[in-house]
Amino acid sequence: MFTLKFADMISRIKDFIAFNGMTDAAFAKKIGIKQPTLWSQLRSVNGPSAVTLENIAREFPNLNCNWLLRGEGDMLIDETAQDKRIDSLVDVVAMQQEIIKNLQEKIKQLQNS
Repeated sequence: MFTLKFADMISRIKDFIAFNGMTDAAFAKKIGIKQPTLWSQLRSVNGPSAVTLENIAREFPNLNCNWLLRGEGDMLIDETAQDKRIDSLVDVVAMQQEIIKNLQEKIKQLQNS
């Protein structure tokens, strides 16, 4: 089990806003909350709400949520690793399609004999 350190998480949110070159107002608008709400949550000892965190994760899919919540890993998900995983999945699907095609041909042969 881990303990959320809201001050650290708030600092990471501020770092992420700065990294994206956004103002607090632009960031708040992007995640669907009002600027005063964002400011309030970033100053609160309780940190941002679950809804705010969910909106951040949804609007910024390249953000590493482990980094945001726990400070683990890099700020951004490695897109190269994601691309390799997608390529690997595409290869698996292509292989499965070939197997299906071969099995369909065998079924036809068995039906004809």
